Amino acid sequence: MAEQTNNASRISEKSQLFGYLQLIIIAGLIVIALVLARAPAKIERDSGLNQSTSGSHSPLVSVIREIPTESFVLPVHLTGNVTLEERVTVSSQARGKVIWVSDKFRAGKTVPANEVIVRIDPTEYQLRVKEAQSRLSLANLSQTDPQPSSESDRLRHLAQIELLETQLELAKRDLIHTEISLPYELRVIGTDVEVGELVGPHEYVGQDASVLGIGYRPQALEVSAPIEPYNLTELNPLIGAAATVTVGQNSYRAVLDRVSSVVVPKTRLITIFLKFEDHAQQRLPLPGMFAEITLNGPEFPESFVLPLEAMQTSSTVWVVENNTLSARTPQSEALTDSQWIVAPFDIADGLVIGNYANAVVGAEVQPIPVD
Repeated sequence: MAEQTNNASRISEKSQLFGYLQLIIIAGLIVIALVLARAPAKIERDSGLNQSTSGSHSPLVSVIREIPTESFVLPVHLTGNVTLEERVTVSSQARGKVIWVSDKFRAGKTVPANEVIVRIDPTEYQLRVKEAQSRLSLANLSQTDPQPSSESDRLRHLAQIELLETQLELAKRDLIHTEISLPYELRVIGTDVEVGELVGPHEYVGQDASVLGIGYRPQALEVSAPIEPYNLTELNPLIGAAATVTVGQNSYRAVLDRVSSVVVPKTRLITIFLKFEDHAQQRLPLPGMFAEITLNGPEFPESFVLPLEAMQTSSTVWVVENNTLSARTPQSEALTDSQWIVAPFDIADGLVIGNYANAVVGAEVQPIPVD
């Protein structure tokens, strides 16, 4: 009985050993499969430059044969908002009841320049003009009196006529003020006037009744944007620098009009203000709208504008010289999201585009021109 138990124990141990052996073999096969699967990629990465398909051992490299010297203006990209330099408060210089209000004098509408928007009852002012005219006529008649008069009387009479003429002109001006208009186009923000209301200067009708509406001139629209102080030093000239303002789907020409005289404490940024140039040609955006600004920064009159793919380690480039690689370190002038601006330099037989592993000075290559 003891012998059977020992035999069973040995059989069990052999089964366990066999099972472990199977697991080891399977694990080994998995490792070998992974190595074989990754080997081509590793070989490809380590192979360095692209190998020629012609059977030659010299790898292929993409090159630019010619680089034109051109003027480049470095753009400065900002974001900001459309704002108002000032608002217009419409009020009445004449005191009286409103008898007519233009349909254009309503929030959201635009009133052309010199178009009447409100009329005030002119009756009282017409009578004042008539009264002033009568007084002046009587004074002129008395001047024709045949009785002689002294020089002082004559001068006194001339002064009286001059005074009456002035009063007549003032009465006419008051009459003109019963029709309210503005010498410029007005975008109406809001109004507070109706037919039958008493309006006039605030000293006669109070502050509330003196305000007929609020609006703004399109010329008062501007764009404000925060900017880093160092970016300001790149703008030359600063005032008058050209810019493109994009609001929604529309783009507008603008110029830098002025710069804030203080730095915002929290952000340490400076605010610039830009004026639209073409307000007469197209409808400008509304105040409060988000704007993207591209300012014309410093200009580099003679430069190479390179694609970023030409930049190698430590801001060097590869050039092909007699079918071998040679290194250059051009003088960097500016860097954008897609371009590298450098001073002109000798590109020999072509500037290499792209990065290649294991590229070394003197390596033989076959240059392939690209557009």
